[in-house]
Amino acid sequence: MRKLLLALFTLVFLNSCKDNNALFTELSDSDTGINFRNTLFEDGPLNVANYIYFYNGGGVAVGDINNDGLQDILFTGNMVRNRLFLNKGNFQFEDITKKAGVDQMQGWCTGATMSDVNNDGKLDIYICRSADINPDRRKNLLFINNGDLSFTEKADEYGLADNGYSTMASFLDYDKDGDLDCFIINHSIQKYTAGVQDNPELRKERNPDYASKLYRNDNNHFTNVSDQEGIFSNVLTFGLGVTVSDFNNDGWPDISVSNDFNEPDYFFENNGNVTGASPRFTEKLVQKMDNISLYSMGTDAADYDNDGNVDLLTLDMMPEDNKTIKMHSGPENFDKFQFLFRQGFYYQFSRNMLQRNNGDGTFSEVGQLAGVSNTDWSWAGLFSDFDKDGFKDLFITNGYVKDYTEMDFLKYSVDRVIKSMAKDSANVDPIPEYLRKMPKNETQNYAFRNKGDGTFQKMSNEWGFTTKGVSAGAAYADLDNDGDLDLIVNNTNALASIYKNNAELVSKNNYLSVKLDGGATNRFGIGAKVKLYCKGQLMYQEQSPVRGFQSSNDPVLNFGVGENTTIDSLIVIWTNDSYQKLTSVKTNQVLEVKIADAKNKWVYQNQKSNPIFTQSNLANVIHKENGFGDFTVQSLLPNYFSRQGPSIEVADINNDGLDDFFMGGAKGEASQLFIQNKNNTFSKANTSVFAQNAGSEDVAGTFFDADNDGDKDLYVAAGGYEFEANDPLLQDRLYLNDGKGNGSSPRYTLSESALPKLLTSKGCVKAADIDSDGDLDLFVGGRIVPRNYPVTPNSYILINDGRGNFADNTQKVCASLSQIGMVTDAVWMDLNNDKQQDLIVVGEWMPIKVFINSKGKLTDKSEEYIHFASTGWWSKINATDMDGDGDLDLTIGNCGLNTQFKVNEKEPMTVHYKDFMDNGSIVPVLSYYIGGVSYPMASRDDLSHPIPFIKKKFTDYKSYSTATITDVFSPEELANAKVLKAEIMQTLYLENQGAKGFKAHALPMEAQYAPVTGIIADDFDNDGKKDLLLAGGNTWTRIKFGRYLANHGVLLLGDGKNNFNYAPQSKSGLSLRSNIRSVQTINSGKIKRIIVGVNDGEALMLDRK
Repeated sequence: MRKLLLALFTLVFLNSCKDNNALFTELSDSDTGINFRNTLFEDGPLNVANYIYFYNGGGVAVGDINNDGLQDILFTGNMVRNRLFLNKGNFQFEDITKKAGVDQMQGWCTGATMSDVNNDGKLDIYICRSADINPDRRKNLLFINNGDLSFTEKADEYGLADNGYSTMASFLDYDKDGDLDCFIINHSIQKYTAGVQDNPELRKERNPDYASKLYRNDNNHFTNVSDQEGIFSNVLTFGLGVTVSDFNNDGWPDISVSNDFNEPDYFFENNGNVTGASPRFTEKLVQKMDNISLYSMGTDAADYDNDGNVDLLTLDMMPEDNKTIKMHSGPENFDKFQFLFRQGFYYQFSRNMLQRNNGDGTFSEVGQLAGVSNTDWSWAGLFSDFDKDGFKDLFITNGYVKDYTEMDFLKYSVDRVIKSMAKDSANVDPIPEYLRKMPKNETQNYAFRNKGDGTFQKMSNEWGFTTKGVSAGAAYADLDNDGDLDLIVNNTNALASIYKNNAELVSKNNYLSVKLDGGATNRFGIGAKVKLYCKGQLMYQEQSPVRGFQSSNDPVLNFGVGENTTIDSLIVIWTNDSYQKLTSVKTNQVLEVKIADAKNKWVYQNQKSNPIFTQSNLANVIHKENGFGDFTVQSLLPNYFSRQGPSIEVADINNDGLDDFFMGGAKGEASQLFIQNKNNTFSKANTSVFAQNAGSEDVAGTFFDADNDGDKDLYVAAGGYEFEANDPLLQDRLYLNDGKGNGSSPRYTLSESALPKLLTSKGCVKAADIDSDGDLDLFVGGRIVPRNYPVTPNSYILINDGRGNFADNTQKVCASLSQIGMVTDAVWMDLNNDKQQDLIVVGEWMPIKVFINSKGKLTDKSEEYIHFASTGWWSKINATDMDGDGDLDLTIGNCGLNTQFKVNEKEPMTVHYKDFMDNGSIVPVLSYYIGGVSYPMASRDDLSHPIPFIKKKFTDYKSYSTATITDVFSPEELANAKVLKAEIMQTLYLENQGAKGFKAHALPMEAQYAPVTGIIADDFDNDGKKDLLLAGGNTWTRIKFGRYLANHGVLLLGDGKNNFNYAPQSKSGLSLRSNIRSVQTINSGKIKRIIVGVNDGEALMLDRK
């Protein structure tokens, strides 16, 4: 009968839904009995002007408080009483707040969690409080469950009446002694939000009211052990989110704290069994992550990609639509950004960050690639498999009651309020006017479906989240016991939302719920791990109910398993390291697993054991930059161009059977030559010939026999952005090897007259016998016109006379090569098997260009070989026979997909450029598509810096917020402006199909994490098939774009059939977390090694196992 009533009830709700196929249906308060409303009253003494988190909203805690198998709900109120609702079944709830006794001692309540604090088998309720200047009214509350639907407040008795400005608490067994300890995040106050956030001295100042705290459970009394266990905070700490998880898979729970404003997030790694006075935790965020959110708010930790490693999400404030982005974008200050880092802060960007766990102790930030980086003012982020297909989806709450970050409000409304205060400071209270003028920020909540390939698809409307409002805390639970997860949302100034999940009706997917019994001191198995294996697919969760923002979830773990009806195996690993394995488990049930039945001991393995590569630094091989500020010359550049080096060129220059190498120097630093010793170390050659040209920036080069005397000469290509156009320091140089050097002193002499005048900033130089006369000629690719991006530089064909003298024969050999574009790389290869070297050229804002050689003349045949829209930001090209068919295939590095801009043939990225102000300065105006319309990338302030008339044309931010390039500039102003476009950003593998041309193959998603600036193809795993190593990264980019560092060195293992699989970092051993500019194979006798050139840092060496 109960199932029949449930089915009828469900149909009633679905019939009232606008979209019968929506995954979620929002139920009304009249249907559920849940009428909680977190109402704020702004006309009192407390408001956002004196409490920065006035609009942050309330939390949700879910759990079965009476052990009847139904999940009950607690909502926290800021200025209204908390409410507790008892689940009666079929989405019927009873308000038992007064009976339960949880409405006493209110105050400003924030986060809430349900946990069995006293280990009696019943869920207790812990509530955090904040805001009040009276510390007694900030004391956190612990309601002990009496077992009769009533609770008794006992925080003081248990030692948990923390009176800081608390946001949230999480219970965990950090010391693995069997009972639950408590971690509390607190936040600082108003005086530390404005004007002082960049003061590094304040990072040394402590205040217990603002500090996160760790309380150890000592027989049901909690002791503050923060200092002795390594937990620290300061007065700049604004803790808004906390997650507990075993991120490094060593069996010990780690703690991640998300901090608002400039103070970086904290990552407290658990050191496990420590001895003596050693702290249990060490803060390691810098060692773990390359970038973090700036205004970090809600957070969640989950294995979203099913690789067995727990990933981390932090939420921020980056909007999705162009209008809102522009309304909130002021001027970028790159110098201040770098200054904050030097002052001890970290690299922070205002967008959601999805930190993918690499399994080697580091994370790669891939939120932009995943499609979840821009969700506006976001609070709770919750990973769970809502559609039960086996992949964790993502739900995000957002909105803000009053948006005091909108630029028009900050620049104009606030100014007027301040002026009115100055006029009548004695009689006028400016705060009401200040609050009245604040714009609202009511938005939809976001839902994303996990596509299973590392990316997410926005499904907010399709899944039923269409209402605009302000949402804060949220939790999930199977409220009707139908096997899918429903959602509970605490809204501000609106009724709370209950979303029924209809997965059982809109799909055939199955589930398994796992209820854990952790024994007498940890009844709900907090910290336990559950692994499901189903047809080769791993699904992994940890029992850690506190997630999102100020909320805790049902402590029953729910797994979606697709259409599978049986789980092959299930492993539960408990916090005492015991485990049990179950096989052939039926789906669509609640499976109870007890620690008492765990008879085996789990042994945690070293994930880095026996990697393919061992990485080391070459302490004596250092590239030093000169500190030039590109953005001070052209403020709208997408990134720096003065940091192209170092180039590394490899050859056995002294014929001892060991490879040596040349490393180009930046402007002001001499290039260096290193000789390999018999013990495979390297010594710097004692040559002064390079020091004579230290004023140049040497960005490319090649060893080749220029004068046909049988030894390796050296061509050095000059480049860089720091110079004026046609600066003599842009001249390339040819160094001839006289063959008389030996050991560590090779003899190179600059050939003064060997080269024609080549005053272009270069990108590459490649040697081949173009005219089939037996000597090597050169293609020299122009990279950039210094200080005039993106004007096309000159490129050259240099023909060798056989004696090492070169003539510029570009116009004779191939005139179109002269202005081909901003060249980054090229490769010579015989494409048509006529024994003549053909040329393939790639570059920025360039298509892939193919030139066929016929008797020393090159002809553009790109259309015959490239059959897709190929204009991109290409950076590197490699030619290797990857499939063993005898011809050379191509791997071409591009910018990747982990960016704000998403491009394709129909929606390309563009740059319009000209001297808009007639002052001799080229201004590049980049545009890309957002929501189907192309808008300028630059904010109103940034665009008006080089083009001042913009502010006169757009007198406020709102008028600029919807402007396209043709709105910003008139037809007359765009006259004579040149336009470049980019239609593809993926790094690609191109299979050579002979006369048919090249067939493009998608590479694994990891290849798209960051720009690829180095490629090596070889058989790295010794299986007889060629593999790929991709390296790259760039930190000298616009703040809006962020640092491109998610590629820590990507090893792709090939199968010889043009397919590649990503080798995890723990298997590859790669950790290239730098500005990689070059990678080269270097032979050390019979050993192949890889040398890696790092911009402004030590070179790296990769040794194979």
